[in-house]
Amino acid sequence: MSDLEMPENLSDKGQKAHEIIVKFLQHKSMTYAGGCKAFYSPQEWTERGEKYGTNSLLVVVHDGGDLARIFNIDYGSYILNEDMNNMLAKVGMFAEACTSWYTAIYDL
Repeated sequence: MSDLEMPENLSDKGQKAHEIIVKFLQHKSMTYAGGCKAFYSPQEWTERGEKYGTNSLLVVVHDGGDLARIFNIDYGSYILNEDMNNMLAKVGMFAEACTSWYTAIYDL
């Protein structure tokens, strides 16, 4: 299984968010997810017992790896973060940091 695989049971918008993020990674020649499963459905996230992101469209785990450079502004990659936020906003979504190691994607 690929670390970037789309989780099952996503809404249409959740699937679209996954598609946008993966295409963004590919466009930037970024493929390393940090050695962990990168994407979870809200249902999977709830079943894990996680507190934040359970009402989102998609949960993005970025504990290191290329996704951290995009979603965790502490990495200092402000342009990557802004570019991703603009891509999501174009389709009515936004990314919200939940902790330093995961982010949830929501409807605007």
